Amino acid sequence: MAIQSQPKDIPVYIDPYSFMADIQVLSGNPVQNYNKDTNTYEPDRALIPCVFMPYVSVSDPEGVMNGIRDITGAEWYEGAPKADGSNRIVSGTDYQVSAAGKPQYSLTVKKNIDYNSPVEIHCILSFTDTRRNKQVNVERSIVLRTTIFDGKNYSLKLDKPASYTINPLAVTPAAEGKWIEEITAQLYSGSTPVPDANAAYWWEVLDKGVWREFYETELAFCVDGKNGGIWGKKLTIDARFMRYESFRCRAAYYNGVRPPSPSDDSLQCVTSIKVEMPKTLGVAIVQSKGFKVSATLATPVSFTCYIPYNKGYVGVEKDHLFAITWFVRSLKPGNQPIQAGSGRNCDFVPSSFGFDPNYPMQVYAEVKLYAETAAVMSGDSYVYSGDNLIVQPLYE
Repeated sequence: MAIQSQPKDIPVYIDPYSFMADIQVLSGNPVQNYNKDTNTYEPDRALIPCVFMPYVSVSDPEGVMNGIRDITGAEWYEGAPKADGSNRIVSGTDYQVSAAGKPQYSLTVKKNIDYNSPVEIHCILSFTDTRRNKQVNVERSIVLRTTIFDGKNYSLKLDKPASYTINPLAVTPAAEGKWIEEITAQLYSGSTPVPDANAAYWWEVLDKGVWREFYETELAFCVDGKNGGIWGKKLTIDARFMRYESFRCRAAYYNGVRPPSPSDDSLQCVTSIKVEMPKTLGVAIVQSKGFKVSATLATPVSFTCYIPYNKGYVGVEKDHLFAITWFVRSLKPGNQPIQAGSGRNCDFVPSSFGFDPNYPMQVYAEVKLYAETAAVMSGDSYVYSGDNLIVQPLYE
């Protein structure tokens, strides 16, 4: 007679898997804009619906069910699922589940969402664990919300600070010697830039405490920013003709016909620009010739002017920003300084000034700094050479 041992279980170990589940946006946008100026939704979901689809991707250490899994079921809810299922979404005017032409278990949203009441859409999705042959349920959610596009929420910003200084020594002239300075404005709705097609801009200059439009003469040679007579968002100026100027930009939102002028001053920005040479400039002169002057004062002498700046010296390429005048004088009582030359270098023979050789002499350079550029005028008209306006720098 055979004998039998006690049965012993053979355990089967199934390594746990990990998965990632979410709600994909197949088309449309879960975020809308509500334009309070036109009382419309952008986009209008009645015309451009938003389509959601649940998905799940599995990482299986045993390799049995790796990758994206088929969705075997999905229940959609407006808000967190209630125990009685009263907020479960069914196909109707606002939503469609598994709509024609859309994937099975997808949700098509045709509902426009009030900007004060965002809606959280929940989905209980199902997929099959093929290793155990059992259904797995997972809950995920996505929020539908609306932002406001409102004239009261508009703001205007410039890409320049409220005030700043242009250092002529740091300017790199553009074509025709112009000192191009550009100021760009941008209209915003909240934090969103308003498209150029819906933003109107106007630029003005402060003149004796009053804002005014630019004169045609200014637009002709030192101000630019109009296209076909219409201001754009960018103001371009030739800073040579400025000393201290304030510019104002005003803006308005529009949809359709561009307004001829802003309805009020609620949207405006101002920037003030000062063109000024650095206050840290110095002057030094060095003698290069005639170190020993004869008793007849007939020895030629030479001097050079240097302009210290930022631990160095200003190069000769910037000489147009300085008006250097040389003076020589005898220290004999009653003698006045006499102009001896101009420019970086000064060469002269002391005897040519008739000085008394029994008294010492001095030489010095007076340096005037660039202040601004002025257009040459004849009466009330500007002077041109061909098509070019004749200008001259002013120093002080």
